[in-house]
Amino acid sequence: MSVRVLTIPILMLASYCAGAHGAPVAEPWHTQQTDPVSAVAAAQLSGWYATSETAQDSIEIRDIRQDLIHRITRDELEVLLPWMTLDQGNDGPRALAWTDSGRALLIVVCDDAPSPDGLGPDAVVRYDTTTDELSVFSRADIGGADGEAPAALHHEGQLWLSTQAGPVHIYDARRNVTSGSLQSTWSLPGGDPVLGLAVARELNLLFAVSDAQLYRIELTQAAITPEIVGPVDDARAVAYSDHLGAASQEGAFVLGNSGITHVPRFQATGLLAYAPTQYLSLTSVPSDLAATPCGRLLMGTSTGAQIIRDDADTRHDFEAWVRDEFQQVINYAEGLVAPDGGPSGWVIDADVAAGGSRFHPPSPDGAAWLIMLEIAKDHLAGDQASSDTVRSILRRYAGLMPDGIAPTVTADGIMHHWYDPWTGASAPGWSDEYATLSTMLIVMAADRARRFYQDDAQIVEAADVIIGRISNWDSYIQPGTNAMYFRAAATGGPDFGTASAPYNEGVIFIEQAAAYANASHALGAWLDRASLPEAEYVDGLPVTTNWPGNHLPAFVSLYPYIAQNATRGSGNWSRHLENLLASHGAWVDDNAPRFMTVFSAGTTKPEWGGYNADSLSNHPGDVTTFPALMAFSTTGRTAPSVGAYHAYRKGARQSFETGASLLYRRSDIDPGYTPGDAGLPDVVIGALGLAELIRPGTADAVLAIPYQPECPADLAPPRGNLNFFDVSIFLSAFNSANPTADLARPFGEFNFFDVSAYLSAFANGCP
Repeated sequence: MSVRVLTIPILMLASYCAGAHGAPVAEPWHTQQTDPVSAVAAAQLSGWYATSETAQDSIEIRDIRQDLIHRITRDELEVLLPWMTLDQGNDGPRALAWTDSGRALLIVVCDDAPSPDGLGPDAVVRYDTTTDELSVFSRADIGGADGEAPAALHHEGQLWLSTQAGPVHIYDARRNVTSGSLQSTWSLPGGDPVLGLAVARELNLLFAVSDAQLYRIELTQAAITPEIVGPVDDARAVAYSDHLGAASQEGAFVLGNSGITHVPRFQATGLLAYAPTQYLSLTSVPSDLAATPCGRLLMGTSTGAQIIRDDADTRHDFEAWVRDEFQQVINYAEGLVAPDGGPSGWVIDADVAAGGSRFHPPSPDGAAWLIMLEIAKDHLAGDQASSDTVRSILRRYAGLMPDGIAPTVTADGIMHHWYDPWTGASAPGWSDEYATLSTMLIVMAADRARRFYQDDAQIVEAADVIIGRISNWDSYIQPGTNAMYFRAAATGGPDFGTASAPYNEGVIFIEQAAAYANASHALGAWLDRASLPEAEYVDGLPVTTNWPGNHLPAFVSLYPYIAQNATRGSGNWSRHLENLLASHGAWVDDNAPRFMTVFSAGTTKPEWGGYNADSLSNHPGDVTTFPALMAFSTTGRTAPSVGAYHAYRKGARQSFETGASLLYRRSDIDPGYTPGDAGLPDVVIGALGLAELIRPGTADAVLAIPYQPECPADLAPPRGNLNFFDVSIFLSAFNSANPTADLARPFGEFNFFDVSAYLSAFANGCP
């Protein structure tokens, strides 16, 4: 063992030595399978769970809510493995192993008859959760169709598979390996078969059990040298959990005929004398045990599957955590509305870690994502306070506040990225750029707000000002290339040195230009994945990008998927998002980080680039961005957010000056690193992913809706309804020479042409 174990404080040893336990609580795990469950498995860093049975030879894949995601049948196995003669006996799926991310499930299928082709009678079948494909990973003489089941484990790009003859086979199972090649073998002292395998991730240890002994293996050593931990009785499987129940309950859990035995961490590592305790007694015959990412144990028995929690656990369960994390982000974001006594309605762009001093100025970006969050919050819970917050923000950014402080904009209505809250000019010491990306976000939020709060005249008015003051949309799209200009000139028009070709998050601006101007052709080009550059981290799973082979930060894809109807409604773009998550999952499966990892923009160490747009192409510090991980749940899938929940259970939350405690970023290279600040846009997208889990359909209902084009004939709320009141308002405005009635050039002259333009628009309904 490494000398690192000698540094553990004596008080901590005493705590673990005391071995205080709560009570295990076992509940049924739902399956449609016949009672005997032959094997169970759970991905370690994401919410994928599986059970198998041999009576009908089926495998069920479920999520944390026990909803069935996929079922693999005997017929499918027999098509793939035509030499097998599967029946109601013990042959069939005897062992399961998930990759850490849940990207692949490896199914060990054993047959009780020799194969007619002379090759291995047994097989490892690989199920790909992204492509929904089954394939043969390897064939071997594994055994276990009549005797004890083999053990299987995927870790750091390798599959470890035991055999009845004794040796454990290690296969290459990295991200682009779909047909495994045998790399090496090893055996226990005496050659006993290994019946269970489990990894203690942060200890770099692997645990193995025979029927009579528990062993540990130091994974950092070049040679595999099993070391006896202590005796066990009739072992069938082993699991290791460092977040089940109370902290003192970390350790190995050995499944035997009579129940589950607990070997606390410091006994399992050899620092304390071996004295395991009975954790759970059983009356049914056990078959398999797996630790879950949600802090429980999944167990297979002769009477079905069970999920085991511990009543000493004081952490939120998954459903409570989803709501609490959402609320923590609400607290964080609302706390950034004029937090330090500035003029009301300004939203600063970031908060600092607890105890720090805020330094970020207001931005349209932060304001926009807070408005989107408030709309989601109101949609979920009917919170009247949300409209007050939205009204204040929109009126400030529209320049309608009584104090007269209004944001400066270009002649085309493009906003600064950073603002001085006391003057409305650009923030001193920060870039004075006029940013089309910032402008598109506040337009996005304004459009959603005036639709959601269509009966609030002040919100509608402010939103109309923000959207209506923007002109010259098409000039920000480069002819021929459809590239978008990221910056604008104060006098109007783009900064021609800032063109960025598709693809990027600017697709939101392009959609707006199509709705409010004449950019429909450009939008079609931006949404045509077949014509856009690609990168491919996993063979056969291309993702869209801005340059061939270059991966983009996750937020670039998540922004439009959260807020763009055309993206969410496209099978092609849904596949892009699935491929993007799978690509990050493949990195996780090959590298075995502490947490499910998604690379996106955010704060890092100065030596890692300060604020850095991390991606699969560039990720100094291997920093995962948890809000981006949660944002993948805007698809409705719980699995990504279970990965974030696992991080919460492991203490990865961070506290901020607003008083909020939430998940932001953690480094796998430097686990102790805590970012000094967090950008509001980077944080809020995670909560919007959780909103989809709290109330399915939220994004489609209130966030990713089509833009409402400007209609000169629609003058009376609610917007979108053309009626008698619009006529009345127009005639009144016309009679009083109000600019509202001036629809025809030259502007400022009220004449017959204005009446004609109005009546034409009204008759056509302003589509």
